[in-house]
Amino acid sequence: MTHHGGSAPVRSLWRNHDFLLLWTGQTVSQLGSSMSFFVFPFVGYHLTHSTTRAALAGSAFALGGLVMRLPAGVLVDRWSRRRTMILSNLGGGLLYGSMALAGALGVLTMTQVVLVALATGVIGCFFVPAENAALRDVVEPEQLPTALSQNQARLHVATLIGPPLGGALFALRSWAPFLVDGVSYLISSAALTRLRAPLASPAGVEGEGLRGVLRGTREGLAFIRGQGFMRAILVWACIVNFSVNMLFLIVNLKLLRAGVHTSLIGLIDTFGAVSGLLGSLAAPTVVRRVPTGRLTIVTALVLTVAVLPIAFTDNPLVVGGLLAMALFLNPASNASLGAYRTAITPDHLQGRSSAAMQFAVSLLTPLTGVVGGAMLAGFGGRTAILAAAGLTLLSLVPLVTSRELRTLPTPDRWVVPDRTAETLRA
Repeated sequence: MTHHGGSAPVRSLWRNHDFLLLWTGQTVSQLGSSMSFFVFPFVGYHLTHSTTRAALAGSAFALGGLVMRLPAGVLVDRWSRRRTMILSNLGGGLLYGSMALAGALGVLTMTQVVLVALATGVIGCFFVPAENAALRDVVEPEQLPTALSQNQARLHVATLIGPPLGGALFALRSWAPFLVDGVSYLISSAALTRLRAPLASPAGVEGEGLRGVLRGTREGLAFIRGQGFMRAILVWACIVNFSVNMLFLIVNLKLLRAGVHTSLIGLIDTFGAVSGLLGSLAAPTVVRRVPTGRLTIVTALVLTVAVLPIAFTDNPLVVGGLLAMALFLNPASNASLGAYRTAITPDHLQGRSSAAMQFAVSLLTPLTGVVGGAMLAGFGGRTAILAAAGLTLLSLVPLVTSRELRTLPTPDRWVVPDRTAETLRA
C-alpha cells in the first residue's frame, strides 16, 4: 500500500499529449451524441405521429446499456483498451451515418431508429469502462481527480451546446444531426489512433466464452462486495439517480400543467448545465481541499435541501436556481469518488468496476417515467416532488453508515495499492 502524492495543477495535465487527445476527441463525440439524443423523439414523432412510439428510441438505448453493462465490463478487462475505444467509435460512426444516409434518401424508418439506439446503448457499455480504465494509464495517479473533473466539464459543455445545435440542424434537415454525430465519432476514433500509450489488455487475464464471462462477472462483484466504500456508493448511486431523474420528470410535467411555456421550462436544463460546468471548473480545488468522504455526504445533503422547495413553486427561474445549487458540487464529488475507485481497483478489474458503477446508476432508470407519471397522476405535483425528495434523503443512509467512506481523506492522503507491486504480482 502507498500514499498518494500531492495534487498536480490543471496546467500540467493539459500538457499531457494523450490526455489532451482523449479529452478533445471524446468532447467532440459527446457533443454529437447530445444532439442525437435531443432530436431522437422529434424524428420518432415525425415518422410515427405518435408520442408513445416517439419515445421508443430512448427506451431502446437504456435497454441496450442495461443488458450489456456487466458482460461488457468483463470483456473490456480482456481486450486492448485502445482497440475497444476505436472500434466502439467506428461502430457509432457507421450507425449514425446509416441514419443520415437513410434520412437523406427518404427511407428512414422507426425500426432503424430503434435498432440504432439499441446498438448505441450497447457500444457505450464498452467505450465508457475502457476509457475510464485507460485514464489510469494516461495520467499520473495524483492527477486522476483533476482529469475526471475535466471529463465532467466536457459532459456539461455537451449538455449546454448540443440540444440547441441539434435543434437548429434538425430544422435544416431532419437527418443533419445524425450526420454530424457520425462524423464526431470518426473524429474521436482518429484522435485515439494518435495516443502514445499502448493501452493494452491487462496482463494475466484468461478465460474465454460465456463461462469465462460469467466467472469474470463473479470475480468483479466479489471484489466490490469486499470494499465497503464501493458497496455504499453503488447503493447510493442507484437510489439517488432514480429519485433525481424522477423528480426532474415530475417537475417538467408539473410546470407544463401549470401553463408554463416550454421555452421557459427549457431554461431549467440550461441553469443545471451552467452550474455543472462552473462546478467542474471549481472541482480540482474543492477535491484538493475537502476530504473525499465529507465532500460526498455534503453534496448529497445539499441536493436534498435544494430540491425540497421545488415542491412549492411553479416559477421556472426559481426551480432553475435551486437546481443550479443542487448540482454545483456534483462534479467535484463524482471526480473524487471516481478517482478513488480507479486508484484502489486492480488493473485487471478496472472494466468491471466501472461497468458495475454504471449498471447501478442506470438499474432503475427504466422505471423513472412509469413511477413518476403514476405519482404525479395519483397524488399531484407537490406530493410527488416531496416523495422524490424524501427518497433522495433516504439515499444518504448508505453514505453516513459506511465508516470507510465517512473517513476518506483528501486525495494526497489516500492509501492505495502500490501499482508496481500489483504489476509484479500479475
